[in-house]
Amino acid sequence: MPLKSPFTRDEFIDRMNRTVAAMQQNGLDALIGFANKIMPGHVRWLTGYETRHGVEDASYFVLTPDYGKRLTLITNSSWEPLREMSWVDEIIVSSKFAEVIPDLIPPSARCVGIAGYDALPAPVFVALQERFPGVKFTDASLLCFRVRMVKSPAEVAVLRRCVQITQAGGQAFLDLIQEGRGEREILAAVESALKLNGSDEVSFTSQIGRGPYTFEINCYAGDGVLKEGDMVMLDCGATYCGYRGDLSRTTVVGKGSPEVMQLLEGVAEMYDRCLEAIRPGVPSSDIARAGIAVAERHGMKDYLYSSPNTKAGFMGHAIGTHFHEPPWIDLEENTELKENMVIVIEPILRKQGVGGVNIEDPILVTAKGGERLCTLGTRPWRAAQAS
Repeated sequence: MPLKSPFTRDEFIDRMNRTVAAMQQNGLDALIGFANKIMPGHVRWLTGYETRHGVEDASYFVLTPDYGKRLTLITNSSWEPLREMSWVDEIIVSSKFAEVIPDLIPPSARCVGIAGYDALPAPVFVALQERFPGVKFTDASLLCFRVRMVKSPAEVAVLRRCVQITQAGGQAFLDLIQEGRGEREILAAVESALKLNGSDEVSFTSQIGRGPYTFEINCYAGDGVLKEGDMVMLDCGATYCGYRGDLSRTTVVGKGSPEVMQLLEGVAEMYDRCLEAIRPGVPSSDIARAGIAVAERHGMKDYLYSSPNTKAGFMGHAIGTHFHEPPWIDLEENTELKENMVIVIEPILRKQGVGGVNIEDPILVTAKGGERLCTLGTRPWRAAQAS
């Protein structure tokens, strides 16, 4: 049956071989991958398939280089044409994951990696421990992320298309920044634009916020209505062939206060300096430093974003089949950028009582520097300020 995918069987075989090489370097006898709606990516990248259904549904792979069928896809999704969607020959359709997966592990295994370790369902983990009491089970998520840091030409093409779709949502947002428009009205327009332009589903919960509430950065649309001077923020993402989009824009209704304009212009300048710093061979932390230097120069260091989920100096992340992939763009990670990585620049400033500003979109690392995959302007507020 022909494979309905933008990726060839040969590309998937190369992905598997590179993963096997990483397993051997790290002493893994087997690798289990887990994915569901809230933890996507690992299974899709290696097998070409993941279920898009509810959180009770899941997909797994088991990769055993020297045992059994070598690569097996396991899912409870009986309603999709799996043979058209995945290149894998061995596909098991079952919801009894705790029974099926241990049977695929080599009896002689001593160390088994798990990609998606933090989200692996407890019944599966317990079943593995009971079957293999002497085996070490280790988190192999980073191993898998590192194997796929550099994108293939086909992956870059898919990500370009995903960014185009996501940009349609961003444009729909900007088109409705008018006094009297409702938050839910704007959200509906954004998600409609994503779907109508080809998004398989939203990559994450689309976010719309206004006024001081934007300080939280992760904002959710309510019954609020836009008024003159409101800062308004969007964060949205499409999915296309399993790959993820991520775009944020912040603007203001009409003319903004001096404090609002300081935040908006500051983040836009941070974005520009981060973009300029991107090129092969540069440590990822240098990109973060370029953005931080702008905040420091304008006396806004205290407005830099921090949260329990990010490290010091957060300024972005990479993207692919998962929303957030390494390398992280912060002060602690020093991964050397390589050509054909796709990273998301995400400078954020926020001030209590005023709000928060986030400008975010994906950048392709090329031999000449960073190439914006999104053409949506980063300073949409300037036309209103000049009128």
